[in-house]
Amino acid sequence: MNIDEKDYYKIIDYLFLNHLDIDKSFFPKVIGNGQSNPTFLIQDKNLQFKVLRMQPTGDLVRGAHRVDREFLVLKALRDKDFIVPKPVFLCEDSSIIGRQFYVMEFVDGDIFDNPFVKEKSKADKNNIYKSLAESLGRLHSFDVNNLNLPFKKNHGFMKRNLSLWYNQIFNEKNKPDKDIERVFRSIVADLPDHGDLSLLHGDYKLDNVVIDNNNNCLAILDWELSSFGEPLADISFQMINWLIPSGVLYGIGEDWEKQGIPSASKFLSWYEGSYGKNIDITSLRNACIFSLIKLFCILKGIENRINQGNAFSDDAELKAKAAPAIKDVLMNAFELNPRDIIIT
Repeated sequence: MNIDEKDYYKIIDYLFLNHLDIDKSFFPKVIGNGQSNPTFLIQDKNLQFKVLRMQPTGDLVRGAHRVDREFLVLKALRDKDFIVPKPVFLCEDSSIIGRQFYVMEFVDGDIFDNPFVKEKSKADKNNIYKSLAESLGRLHSFDVNNLNLPFKKNHGFMKRNLSLWYNQIFNEKNKPDKDIERVFRSIVADLPDHGDLSLLHGDYKLDNVVIDNNNNCLAILDWELSSFGEPLADISFQMINWLIPSGVLYGIGEDWEKQGIPSASKFLSWYEGSYGKNIDITSLRNACIFSLIKLFCILKGIENRINQGNAFSDDAELKAKAAPAIKDVLMNAFELNPRDIIIT
């Protein structure tokens, strides 16, 4: 999806009034494969790349597309020397182009959308996944009381979040099938009411991370779904990739060893070492079910945006078509013994 030219020149004029001089001769280039907030590469008058990120057009799902929230998270984490792009300017005035937007620094590095990182050696892959796990552990180790963020510190995030996703996608007009409803009601009852609180990314996966030449995480992107909540919500969203078959979204499945990818248990051990705490296996099993239902709802949401004409990623239809496969993974995982969730 390209940006409207009139909107872009309104953005440039507004940024100029706020001491950010953008090169008008460099028209924005779409970057990333995200399904939510349109993201563009722009250039300032010093020929330095910047990133413009904005809310999409059309009706917005309540609580989603929070670019203002994302900007605040970037600021707070930069203050902690955490690996995020430097935020530059936030426009909360929707009268400028009809929606909010912000500008951040461009981080130059590699972004891999294939979980097997086929361009890399086995040793390099090991380092990338180790850094991915340890970066998430470090994020979760921050004391939420020492982060300058105006987020609510309520327990029971996973219960609320899953109910929010589920109820936004499924309603009287779009009813879930009986299997999805049964698993949803069962797992919501088992999710924790209390527990540790951390800053969550909300969509932590390999293609939301910039990797440097030494195969380390250089910057973590796409913080619009961030919140305070149980760390299990984030780590499980990564762990389910070992449950999802290869060829389906970011699935690693049973091909991890053949492709030179570390095991799920190894990834978890790296995370635990950085986080400083061990993860209860039954709680992790429940969290993986949580993440699979959430992923299924995300895919159905993409399908809805396609039907409304608001999907702006080239691979939107491909992702939407993955919903049946994710449902199969979910139903299989729901029947597993907790210890069988983690592939060793």
